[in-house]
Amino acid sequence: MSSLHSGDRRHTPPWCRRPFLGRRQELTLVERRPIGESAVRVTLSGFGLESFRYQGGDQRCTLLIPWPEEEAWRYMVPMIADPWSAASQWGFAAALTRPLRRRLTVSGYRADALEIDFDILLHGESPLSTWAEDAPLGSTVDVIDNGRRYYVPADTRWQLLIADEAGAPAALAVAAETPSEVPTTLYVPRTVAATEVDRSADHVTVVAVPKQGEQSAAWEAFVSTMLARRLPLVPDLVGIAGERSFTHELVTRLRRAGVPRSAIHAGNYWKRQ
Repeated sequence: MSSLHSGDRRHTPPWCRRPFLGRRQELTLVERRPIGESAVRVTLSGFGLESFRYQGGDQRCTLLIPWPEEEAWRYMVPMIADPWSAASQWGFAAALTRPLRRRLTVSGYRADALEIDFDILLHGESPLSTWAEDAPLGSTVDVIDNGRRYYVPADTRWQLLIADEAGAPAALAVAAETPSEVPTTLYVPRTVAATEVDRSADHVTVVAVPKQGEQSAAWEAFVSTMLARRLPLVPDLVGIAGERSFTHELVTRLRRAGVPRSAIHAGNYWKRQ
């Protein structure tokens, strides 16, 4: 999952502009449980987390996901009789079967137990979804800490956070640590709001956005519902997290509504095929 990227350097301290790049650590999958209707939370553990520096917010990590076994074998078996062509195919296979890099927001970290959580949206038969659902407990995966990129300036008058199911972990983490003197409006899908949102913070207003029918694209219905409400004022800070076309559409419409581009920070978590 990309994170919420800060676009205005005036609002970003130096350590946020270039996030800390951690060392690759091999962690073990120890738990998997469903979150809402279309997501799963995976818990990884290992001694490599002893040096992990938890920063909160939209902190992200890169997971090096192995290719599904059947896909790897499909590329590794030469299909050409000519030895030179077969050798070339094996060279391409080596590149094609390298681990896939997927960025995810840290959903939870427990230093005493050396455990870290990631929430993964299940969308189709993507390699990440396949790994999240089918990887056996006890299997290992390499993880790289990428640091965090988004924070809330103290002089913010109003913060607007918008996320679909894929970007919800980042938006929820930012809302949870936003100072109480900064009013925040959080738009998330109803499936997320019903299970994951902490409503104890008085300064955070949660708006649960329902899907408008199964035939229309989820992100299109979400955008239409969110922007159907008139913004009470121009927000100082807008954080958007989600699927690429979802974030692009929201950035475009918010700019048309008068929100300056420097106030909008968008992060893409995956791309619809």
